[in-house]
Amino acid sequence: FRQGGRIDALFFCPHTDAENCNCRKPRTGMYEEIAERLHVDLKGVPCVGDALRDLQAAEAVEGQPILVLTGKGRKTKEAGGLPRKTLVFADLAEAARHLLSADE
Repeated sequence: FRQGGRIDALFFCPHTDAENCNCRKPRTGMYEEIAERLHVDLKGVPCVGDALRDLQAAEAVEGQPILVLTGKGRKTKEAGGLPRKTLVFADLAEAARHLLSADE
């Protein structure tokens, strides 16, 4: 389905674990940069990922952790320890449908 929209920026951490940077999840440096550059508060902002560290970083900035069961997602769910308010969806399309329906 088409909803429209645009991508204003892409953010990623180019570092390895050994580099011990602040932008590698579960640290929050990348999210802090997003908030600063886009002039937004991340509280409640949906943060989608398939790994526990994605969800931990989202929780640390008070975002809404969302786990998708694709990629590493099933193993992440089975391992447990998800942040308390984590939403779980089969895939990105299902998560997007949920987020778009919440706006209606």
